[in-house]
Amino acid sequence: MMSVSAIAAPNSHGTLAPYHTKKKHNTIDKSRILIGPGLGFGAAYRAFSFNISPSVAYCFTDHFHAGATLGFNYFQSTEEYTNPLTNMTETYKHKFPAYSMSIYGRYLLGNFLLLNVEPELNNTKFIDSYSYNWNSGKIIEKSSRLLVPSVLIGAGYTQHFNQYGYSFLMVCYDILQNPNARYYQTVDIKAGIMLDLWK
Repeated sequence: MMSVSAIAAPNSHGTLAPYHTKKKHNTIDKSRILIGPGLGFGAAYRAFSFNISPSVAYCFTDHFHAGATLGFNYFQSTEEYTNPLTNMTETYKHKFPAYSMSIYGRYLLGNFLLLNVEPELNNTKFIDSYSYNWNSGKIIEKSSRLLVPSVLIGAGYTQHFNQYGYSFLMVCYDILQNPNARYYQTVDIKAGIMLDLWK
């Protein structure tokens, strides 16, 4: 059942004429919103890492979307050392928590190629020095935190499973090459999935 409301408003001749109200439409199309879970894990001999980096994006066109990512990354490795007081072998755990925030624009070229531009800001742990506690022989770590900027550009392969949702695999390079960045003198391989939950 549909109803139309109207009110009377004076026209140029001074008489009352009907005035129809217009319904306001929401400018955000929920079907164009993409959500990326962003989970990862890695392991090696006496070391492991994991990351959580949820992402949200909006598809402005069928080929271009922009979004933001918040991330937490943790890396830990174990190293053996000789306690200078007891002369016994002990282990020390290096722990590196890091936080990141990025905004990105992605363009889908054709059906399979994905182009990515992504400025990123990382809050990372920086080791200032190591020393020994001469009461116990344990290692003492002195560290600080740094804000490290990066700008990632990259390209990769994408596979659509509906109008907006897709999976991807791409390779990115940091054009700033800050020596304290985790992308310094290396490439970053990203893989993930972007889901359109509100179809």
